[in-house]
Amino acid sequence: MSLVFAYVPYIWPSIISSLLMLALAVFSFRHRDMPGAIPFAIACIFGLLWSIGSIIELTAVGIDLKIFWRKFQVVFQLPAATAITCFLLAYTWPKRWLTIRNMVLLWIVPIIIAVMVFTDHLHHLIWEGFDLNGTLIVNPGPLMKYFLIYVYLSFLFNIFVFIWLFIHSPQNRWPVVIMVIGQIMMRLLYFFDIANRGSSNIQFAPVGIAFTSLMYAIVFFRFRILGPIPLARQAVINQMPIGMLVLDHQLKIVSLNPMVEKMLQISSQKVKSKFIGDVLDAYPQNMVSESDIHQLEFNRKSEVKEQNFLLDILWLKDWRDDHVGQLLLLTDITEQRAAQARIFEQQRVMATMQEREQIARELHDDLAQVFAFIATQGQTIQRFLNRNNEEMADKHLERLIEAAREGEVDIRESIRGMRLTLSEQGLLATLEKYVRQFKANTTIHTDLITSDDFDINLIDPMVEIQLLRILQEALTNIRKHANASQVRIKFDMVDSSICVSVQDNGRGFDVEGNDHKGTDHFGLEMMRERAETVGGKIRMQSHPGQGTEIFVCVPINRKSV
Repeated sequence: MSLVFAYVPYIWPSIISSLLMLALAVFSFRHRDMPGAIPFAIACIFGLLWSIGSIIELTAVGIDLKIFWRKFQVVFQLPAATAITCFLLAYTWPKRWLTIRNMVLLWIVPIIIAVMVFTDHLHHLIWEGFDLNGTLIVNPGPLMKYFLIYVYLSFLFNIFVFIWLFIHSPQNRWPVVIMVIGQIMMRLLYFFDIANRGSSNIQFAPVGIAFTSLMYAIVFFRFRILGPIPLARQAVINQMPIGMLVLDHQLKIVSLNPMVEKMLQISSQKVKSKFIGDVLDAYPQNMVSESDIHQLEFNRKSEVKEQNFLLDILWLKDWRDDHVGQLLLLTDITEQRAAQARIFEQQRVMATMQEREQIARELHDDLAQVFAFIATQGQTIQRFLNRNNEEMADKHLERLIEAAREGEVDIRESIRGMRLTLSEQGLLATLEKYVRQFKANTTIHTDLITSDDFDINLIDPMVEIQLLRILQEALTNIRKHANASQVRIKFDMVDSSICVSVQDNGRGFDVEGNDHKGTDHFGLEMMRERAETVGGKIRMQSHPGQGTEIFVCVPINRKSV
């Protein structure tokens, strides 16, 4: 065998493909922990050997040396294609498709062909002979057509896997398209090279290897399909506790993660390509722009339970800023709403207990004063009767009767106040009803005024209850102690608070003095405690002969702003 070589200019495609294959093999081996990296590295090594064989064959001068390196190339052609198939199976469905049994089935034919290539001089089933006419001319044997049929079938199988990956993995569609182009170009140039049969000095198979290597280099280095980022994204999507649906521009479902299937009890295979409105009844039907509803809450009843969901709708745009679809994020808030309901019920119970305690203290204070006065007057009457001073006894008896009547009125008012609860219309409607009863029972003219910017919806329900009780107590104090003929109740918005003023034209008193301590001291303390319970404040202005004005400010409900 003559080891004589000569430079030919058309070896450069093989040189380029060899360099690309070497770079891809190194890159894949460095990422060997990723699914499909090892099979692809092996495919690159086989392709590298194929390219090296092509370089040596093209530069060799003697026919024996050319024949040897042609056989050398053919030995690694099928293994390279088979390794690419293993790469696709391992990458498309890791640990599922590339099983030991499938690997054995895939490698049977390449191993048999390799053995037959090296033993061809004994049976001539692969090649009947070789001629040299500038380039090596191959005369195929009877098994060569079956060899080509296997190459065709391998190519079709790869295309099937590519199509499956294209359909089921939207994030891999561009890489799939690029790899398919490389596969098609490789097969076309390979079969064109076989059909050419030495009529040209140029071998097209190395050009195909170089082109395919370039396509895979683009996929690996541009899209980084063997990197951890795509796998991390897919892992996050599959394991995230939030459901995710991807819609196309026609609002048809193109992808959904396993959490959506679990939440809605649906199958991804059955709902894909369906209109989202047919799968999710709560989806708003009239969304035409990103300014429309982007978040909504809805309930979904099943045979087992009722669930609460929060749906976030995000518009997807391409590089031209055109809408290409939507991303729907579905969150199961059933437990959250149940927890909120439990907390609200606990707050309601606590508020009820506090309300009962405060009412009990109020009744106790009022009744204690009445009974203490009755006891004092009774003792005084008894002393006057013992002294036979009937005139003074009658005077104190009249005061006793008057105190009893006032006590009865107070108790009735307290009971009426306890029975008063917020109506469905809220604080103002309830207060208007109470003011009408107050005017009818006391003949005190009472006005209820609200400012133009006042919004009753800004008051939390718990705050409304305490504010109603404070106003009840204020009107009760006016009835009992102010000797007033007019009362004005006004609601205003002041900064971040709701402020209410209760002003009367009664006799007033010295706030700094002690003349009011024995009368309405307990009522004022109760009002202050109620205001502080809900984070509010209360203050009072009064002067003798000039009436009294009470200011109550409570915080607004910021969730309603």
